[in-house]
Amino acid sequence: MNPLRIRIGADPWQTLAGPVIEIPAGTTLTVDLASGGHWYGHGFSHIQPYPLETGTVVNPTFAVNNIQSPVWMCSAGSVLFADTTAVLAVSLNEAGSGELRVTPVNEPLTVRVFTGRTLPEAHAAFLRHVGWPNASPDTRVFGDALFCTWTQYPRCITQARVLDMARQIRAHDYPCSTLILDDRWESCFGELEFSRDFPDPRTMLDELHALGFAVWLWVTPFVNQESANFPELARQRVLVQSRAGGAALFRWWGGTAGLVDVTSPAGRDWLRGKLAGLQRIGVAGFKIDGGDFKYQPAPADALWHADRGASGYSDALLELFENQAPNACETRTAWSSQRRAILWREGGKDSHWGLANGLKALVTLGLHCSLLGYDLLMPDMVPGRVQTMVADLPLPTDELLVRWTEVSAFFPFLQFSYFPWNYATDTEQVVRQLAKVHQALVPYLTAAARNRTRPLLRPLWYDAPDVPELYGIADEFALGPDLIIAPVLDPAANARDVVLPPGRWVDAWMGTKLAGGLQPGFPAPCPGIPVFVRAENSELCDQLAAVLRSIQRGSITSGRCTATWRAGLNRDLNVTG
Repeated sequence: MNPLRIRIGADPWQTLAGPVIEIPAGTTLTVDLASGGHWYGHGFSHIQPYPLETGTVVNPTFAVNNIQSPVWMCSAGSVLFADTTAVLAVSLNEAGSGELRVTPVNEPLTVRVFTGRTLPEAHAAFLRHVGWPNASPDTRVFGDALFCTWTQYPRCITQARVLDMARQIRAHDYPCSTLILDDRWESCFGELEFSRDFPDPRTMLDELHALGFAVWLWVTPFVNQESANFPELARQRVLVQSRAGGAALFRWWGGTAGLVDVTSPAGRDWLRGKLAGLQRIGVAGFKIDGGDFKYQPAPADALWHADRGASGYSDALLELFENQAPNACETRTAWSSQRRAILWREGGKDSHWGLANGLKALVTLGLHCSLLGYDLLMPDMVPGRVQTMVADLPLPTDELLVRWTEVSAFFPFLQFSYFPWNYATDTEQVVRQLAKVHQALVPYLTAAARNRTRPLLRPLWYDAPDVPELYGIADEFALGPDLIIAPVLDPAANARDVVLPPGRWVDAWMGTKLAGGLQPGFPAPCPGIPVFVRAENSELCDQLAAVLRSIQRGSITSGRCTATWRAGLNRDLNVTG
């Protein structure tokens, strides 16, 4: 491998040297991608290439949006960390340039460089620098099939519907102990109080607890202008102030709002007080939304108590939630928060097979996020957002539902929303058993997450860095040291080529022993995701085999959709089916 080549501004190409690169504002750091081999990092992109050089990423206003970090790493054994919360202009392989270009827009930039004999060696040094690993969650969260109201009852949830949902989960025997109430439980965005559709929330929470559920609530730091408490919060400077006076306003998908200024004592105290009040009546945790740069007041108008930079607000918000409910919160937004006691979630995925924010992107984004240090990762809800973005999209097929569940069951966390029992009984039974496969991983996940020194979810090359062909594999991943997952990410596919790292492996379905290397045309019926256990871990082999044998492999037909429940946003509260 050639040494990594860089250029600063108009300088000639030079070999990367030294642990720090200083970049003046407005000056571009250019990196020759080919000199680094394969590239990873950056975080969320609507089209999610993996490795990065196989596609294009262009962001002239690179600041926090979903899970992102200004980190780019290469198989040559280097990690570049742009240590900033300020806006960057970033392009990677734009128009086939073969270059990574990073430009600090308004202020100088320090790029920290971590190197090693291998990428895992350099990567470990980077992770130590940013304070990873974060604390492992309570073991009850591992193996949990979390359920969220969003795609089943988008913006039309009621106390009665939530209780009915909980009873249905129990009736269908899903291993769920966490129920998340999403958008529209509030009286108004930012009031953080139950609406009239929840006439007795304390009794509802007691009933849910009796059914075995912890309850999390979807919350944002946005206070809509029409909220009853908006004028007072603006006056008390709980909200980010406008340079023209009053609260600074911005638009988000729920309307026009002010932003709780968690950099100020007044903002922190108010938000902590509202969260504590919800906890006192039985709320256990929170689904955090917001924190993105695009959902903040314009920098030219915003008057912060303590400006943290374009991407710094997100971490300040997560710090507050971490202190209020450690490891009982999940978020889809992060920039440099790898040390936080928070569960990470991929942003909303669209219900299709592709790399443009679909099922393929669930896997490739998962690998990038984990390498950035966000490895306690939850994929989006099975099977994606359904019709909540575009109401007339076709419903996901039975095959897509099952394949989505297969992938998600082998992530650290699993989440449903659109009811699997919206589908035919034979399909729902497969999904339920896959949820129980995830539950069977609890002892393994707990052990792997405790005192972890490597990302829990990781690419195949991480444990075999001297095998060059592993660095380009975008459709397989490892979960801990002893599991290799080779999901099927295309419709009507019943076989796929599989590459196994060096070692001895066991096909979890059939018990067949295999050596590392290429396994061409490996059987992968639907259901029947190829799963391989390191042969030395006989206990895990037995635990998985006991559950997998209850699933009828190949029972799902391609192209069939048995679901009828609409998930669009325009449904009336009185709709019942």
